[in-house]
Amino acid sequence: MTTQILDEIAKIGMIPVLSIDKAERAISLAKALKKGGLPLMEVMFRTDAAAESIRRISAQMPDFMVGAGTVLTVEQARQAVECGAKFLVSPGFNPQVCKAAIELNVPIVPGCVSPTEVEAARVLGLHVLKFFPAVENGGVSAMRLLSGPYPDVSFVPTGDLTRDLCREYLAFGKVAAAGGDFMLSYDDIHSDNYEKIAADVQDTILGYLNFHIAHMGMNADDKTSALDLTSRLASALHLEVRAGNKSAFAGKLFEVMYGPFYHAKGHVAIGTADATRAYYYLKRCGIKFYEDTVSRDASGKVIAAYMQEDFAGFALHLLQD
Repeated sequence: MTTQILDEIAKIGMIPVLSIDKAERAISLAKALKKGGLPLMEVMFRTDAAAESIRRISAQMPDFMVGAGTVLTVEQARQAVECGAKFLVSPGFNPQVCKAAIELNVPIVPGCVSPTEVEAARVLGLHVLKFFPAVENGGVSAMRLLSGPYPDVSFVPTGDLTRDLCREYLAFGKVAAAGGDFMLSYDDIHSDNYEKIAADVQDTILGYLNFHIAHMGMNADDKTSALDLTSRLASALHLEVRAGNKSAFAGKLFEVMYGPFYHAKGHVAIGTADATRAYYYLKRCGIKFYEDTVSRDASGKVIAAYMQEDFAGFALHLLQD
């Protein structure tokens, strides 16, 4: 069973989990989500319009990751896949439904909130698990406890999530994505206010990523001049000097490079709560990076990357907080 879709979902970090009452709204809703920055949606099998909504999105927006949620039976799993669902989600662990998904070669995220359910899922080779209802089952504390004996699983918490809870859950490294409707209002869906939906989705993403200026970078001609400039900056603002292999810092405010670097004048470090998801989000928005500058930690998460575009002689340097 392919896990590529689940890998892509983890890069995004949020799954709109929605109930669509009219199939006629499906395409407009999907386009609004994509415009806002979320090119995916889990359509819950809770209305008569679910299957047709998935079919329309799959046919007209083949690059959009549409999945089926609240999949309770083998028949629903097959119907969803026939309609074009790229992934399946079930609220609980149903071995028959999971085995059907595996046979159909479609990723499934089953609901698992206990060690027994987690072990049953792992036996079937399933390692991305829904944690539902997340709040009532203990949230991050419970997921952290489950991660102890099962470090090879990750979770998709859903159920009554707010934007604040989304941020809290995504900060836990074992959360693949947070699911729910916290990024929009059903009132806007029912009133076909798709511009508002797109704006709210973008606001949710940016609120989580929390872009901010981390420090100012300057390029010196050589190490000697760099250390001199760093010393003067530190003296002016009573900051500590920290000299490294390629640059020196004056406190946390200034970095002075020991020679020419990106770009002509220097760089502005843009801090973020999640450099990995920020990196992939910006790439989806068309931002290009110098890929040879992408630094990752031991687990493969992005910790730093330089953008290619020149801003009045400065580069933007994405940096993990």
